[in-house]
Amino acid sequence: MTHEYGPELLSYLQAFDQLKEAIYIVNPQTAEIVAVNDEACRQQKLSRERLVQRTVFDQQRDIRDSAHWQLVVQAIRSDPDYVFSGRHIRSDGSEFPVEVSSHVVVWDGTEYLLSSVRDITQRKAIEKTLHDLEPIMQFVLNEASDGIWDWDLATNDVFYAPQLKRMLGYGPYEVQHTLFTWKDSLHPEDAEHILAETEEYVSGKQDIYDIEYRLRTRNGDYIWVHDRGYVCARDDNGRALRVVGMVHNIDEYKKLEVRLRELATIDELTGLLNRRAGYAVFEQQLQLAIRQRTVLTIALLDLDTFKNINDQFGHQVGDRALRLASDTFRSRLRASDTLMRWGGEEFLLLMPDTSLAAGLSVCEELRQQLENASLKASGRRIPLTVSAGLAACPEHGKSIKNLVQSADKALYRAKSLGRNRIIG
Repeated sequence: MTHEYGPELLSYLQAFDQLKEAIYIVNPQTAEIVAVNDEACRQQKLSRERLVQRTVFDQQRDIRDSAHWQLVVQAIRSDPDYVFSGRHIRSDGSEFPVEVSSHVVVWDGTEYLLSSVRDITQRKAIEKTLHDLEPIMQFVLNEASDGIWDWDLATNDVFYAPQLKRMLGYGPYEVQHTLFTWKDSLHPEDAEHILAETEEYVSGKQDIYDIEYRLRTRNGDYIWVHDRGYVCARDDNGRALRVVGMVHNIDEYKKLEVRLRELATIDELTGLLNRRAGYAVFEQQLQLAIRQRTVLTIALLDLDTFKNINDQFGHQVGDRALRLASDTFRSRLRASDTLMRWGGEEFLLLMPDTSLAAGLSVCEELRQQLENASLKASGRRIPLTVSAGLAACPEHGKSIKNLVQSADKALYRAKSLGRNRIIG
């Protein structure tokens, strides 16, 4: 099978080749592998040409059939944090364990699954080794580079290894060896559930202590860590007497996760919501307006003569024009408004609880602000104006389709009347 890549997908593929994570672009309907990055090829020991000839069924031992695949896709759509654990198959029949984090993206008008695949062979091997060694030696011998701790529950004294202190930016004698040192360093948003999970584990109600959370560093910043613990001794009632564990710095991995999630929702050029993410917000705002019987006004804003700017001055100046327009609009909007890039040089603005007349006033101010903005290239000022068409719910309809069609007709009239004007 062969695949044709649109310009948007091609631009992301070039960026993905710089990542250390294996990246797969998959057709969610057919399970065909559409594109991969260099790390995926290295991981599978296959050329890019051969790898994109495969499907998820060739690749993943634990996806049984098309029905099972669609259940996995459904889970990905409903849970942005969904992670699939399974075994990848190489062309020679060998297998290796993986964790797959996937998100739905739309590029060049086509829906894909963007999947980041982590080879967890080393982690699985370490976990198997831990079952065969004494608790404290398990952590010291196998993961000495991580931050080791040893908690005596009778006194609440905690030994923090030098590695853990360095991870958080402290010197060897700056940290008090008490449980309260750790508690006080927890991120406020994480503290309650982390302390609850810790209590569940030490009281014997949970078998595994394996959690991720944020810890405050010496300079006041927070880093993401992966914390795993093991009970060395329990009393007759099953309550822990001593727990040893280690803290691993996963801050860079978390930043990568955030970046991949942003790629699925944010327009990289303008920093606005992209069409897919904006569509979901549009639907939520529309249903809320209908339920509360309030007016939702929308506006389609289209930069005038944008093609001429690209043709005359080049796409870099065109990109600058788009960024200037988005920054200008965003700086003048209210907190309740939502601005998104709808496509090309077109933006869509949601104005909840706003009459059509009030929406016209808002957009007129945006028009004036952009007209007065300064875009320069080759030593000259380039005129930059916008035309807009507005529509309102319920006056022009109660569906996204009807509202966008009405706004698009109004935008067409604004263009026909000479551009640089607002019609509603």
